[in-house]
Amino acid sequence: MKRIIQYAVLLAFLFISVKPIMAAGNFYLGLHGGLAVPDEAKAKDSEGSYNIDYDLGFDGSITLGYNLGDRYPKIGRGRVELELSYAENDLDEADFLEGKVRADGSVKRTGIMVNSIGEHRMSSGVILYALLGAGWAKIELDNAIIVDQPLADDDDSQLAFQVGAGIGWQLNQRITYDIGYRYLATLDPDFNTDDGKSLDYEYGCHRILAGIRFNF
Repeated sequence: MKRIIQYAVLLAFLFISVKPIMAAGNFYLGLHGGLAVPDEAKAKDSEGSYNIDYDLGFDGSITLGYNLGDRYPKIGRGRVELELSYAENDLDEADFLEGKVRADGSVKRTGIMVNSIGEHRMSSGVILYALLGAGWAKIELDNAIIVDQPLADDDDSQLAFQVGAGIGWQLNQRITYDIGYRYLATLDPDFNTDDGKSLDYEYGCHRILAGIRFNF
């Protein structure tokens, strides 16, 4: 949550800086929050491979975007946006061939994405949209422990990609509410374990978000 507040301050500064440009009415600021549901992660080190399960966690994002409107008919109706996001999930279990054992600690994701969103506006005012995004994400294993044995406390940055879809309602000329689903995955991060070994990891996360966009 602390990082979301930091991002909010950053975007507020950016907004103040470009406010004269925003007078055209095509820019927007978005705030979204919801659930982070990571895939079961496959982990592999010199001792073998195993899977890690997580608890449900928080996922939040702040976006600064531009609405193309009808100005570029050859491109189509839609939006482009810069998204800053943060998610955190507690580790739940580690699944070995011998069975499942307790795991502690957390996995955290901090990302910056550039998203392209195509929209279809219905006569009722409902907006259907699809999203494609690419960018960067830092994945952090924070004090990860398996059966009371320290595993890793490290982070790695990788390219990230996401796809999504959702539905929105334009409440008035300034405010749009939407709910949506996004799936975000990264190239496999590589961590250093507490005993100096290399840990190959996977990260993919289902994002269920709701929020609002303020149009300027």
